[in-house]
Amino acid sequence: MNSSDFAVKFWGVRGSLPVPGPHTVRFGGNTPCVQFQIGRRLVILDAGSGIYSLGQHLLERGSTILGDIFITHFHWDHIQGFPFFYPGFQAGNFFTIYGPRQGNLTLSDRLSGQMEFPYFPVRLRESKVQFDYQELASGSSLALRDGITIKTIDNNHPDGGLSYRIQHGETSCCYVTDHEHSPEYDSEMLEFIQNSDLVIFDASFTETEYLGDEELPSRKGWGHSTWQEAVRLAKEAEVKRLVLFHHAINRSDDDLEMIENLAQQRFPRCWAAREGMVINI
Repeated sequence: MNSSDFAVKFWGVRGSLPVPGPHTVRFGGNTPCVQFQIGRRLVILDAGSGIYSLGQHLLERGSTILGDIFITHFHWDHIQGFPFFYPGFQAGNFFTIYGPRQGNLTLSDRLSGQMEFPYFPVRLRESKVQFDYQELASGSSLALRDGITIKTIDNNHPDGGLSYRIQHGETSCCYVTDHEHSPEYDSEMLEFIQNSDLVIFDASFTETEYLGDEELPSRKGWGHSTWQEAVRLAKEAEVKRLVLFHHAINRSDDDLEMIENLAQQRFPRCWAAREGMVINI
């Protein structure tokens, strides 16, 4: 396996809740899920509603599925698809699930909690799949098999969370979602994403929405960034490509095309994330 065998596919790109409908057809309405296929190695980032379609795709392979699932945090839009991830119930499959420890609840507690009565008819403990759970802290460096390294950093987000840097050889991709830019965090985040081949960055708001005006309240403190700040940080960190991610629920396809065009005027190798989009690094 060499560094060219590194593909990123987007299965869910929206924040907060799924928004299917005629105005989200081109960019998609599912909540966060991104697949990293590094050679034969499967790495999944977040388990929003997009993980359902990823699961169907994996089942079509017709073979045992081994994978690593990294959860940024446990707000519902990042785990709500997990109960519908059918490979997670098929005997013979094996998944290691990573994520931050928050409070007194373990990773298993947090994922299984949404599947307990009266919220869901099937309990996670009824699954025939072998799950392994590993909790991560900010600043962790985890060596996976096949020469893949995962590094973490704290997110500036209500209830916390982690961003991830996936490194294979000289190739790297950073997944930074549900993170609010601020002077306190920017220097560390700039170092974290420095010289990355691809950065997937939270761009939930426009600058006007974030700051607020006479018609809109400020979104400061909500735990999300703007596309303008995503572009600024990407340029300062000298990253090669940028994907704007975690689209707001009120953002139509036309809105996102306009934001993408504006962002590309400042940073040409920038795109708004679309469901089904594949980037080979």
